[in-house]
Amino acid sequence: MTITMYGKDWCGDCIRAKAYFAEHDIAYDWIDLEAHPDQTAVVLERNNGVKRIPVVVFDDDSHLVEPSNAALAAKLAELADTTTTPSPAATTSRPAAAAGGFLVTDKPEANRFEMTNDGELVGFADYRQRGTTIVMPHVETLVQHRGQGYGARLMDGLLEIIRADGRRIEPLCPFAAGHIDNDPALHDLLA
Repeated sequence: MTITMYGKDWCGDCIRAKAYFAEHDIAYDWIDLEAHPDQTAVVLERNNGVKRIPVVVFDDDSHLVEPSNAALAAKLAELADTTTTPSPAATTSRPAAAAGGFLVTDKPEANRFEMTNDGELVGFADYRQRGTTIVMPHVETLVQHRGQGYGARLMDGLLEIIRADGRRIEPLCPFAAGHIDNDPALHDLLA
């Protein structure tokens, strides 16, 4: 798979995307727009004239702009997956991609997503299924694990699962709604 990322070394989203690729041992070509300003035309073309980076271009000529880690994971899974994704109703205890001991799992029998760190429950998100929409009234990090960014990790993992299953989310929880609102690459998941 050929991946090309256009950006600048000082860009926070570029740094995060590079770290994601490194963490998952994914090769990519880096085009530094400060060293190669002539390549800015590619960014402008992909963004309808708007300068937003990084722009990540994939083999199938699709691209993502300022993608979250969950959006990168979903796109890479889509490109790698040659089989059909099972329907959400047939899915039980489905894990999201994990890193550093963290694992987010969909527990449809309990109507919640759970996140563990090395097997210990650290947070969960309750939901109810309405067709292909996940209605999420509550996201919680257990008291002893608060203040460590686990809520954001939980959201990224569960959104990765939702995207991979072709579902959407209606975040009633203010934390969940804010997490999605702060990342334009996630707005397409909103019901």
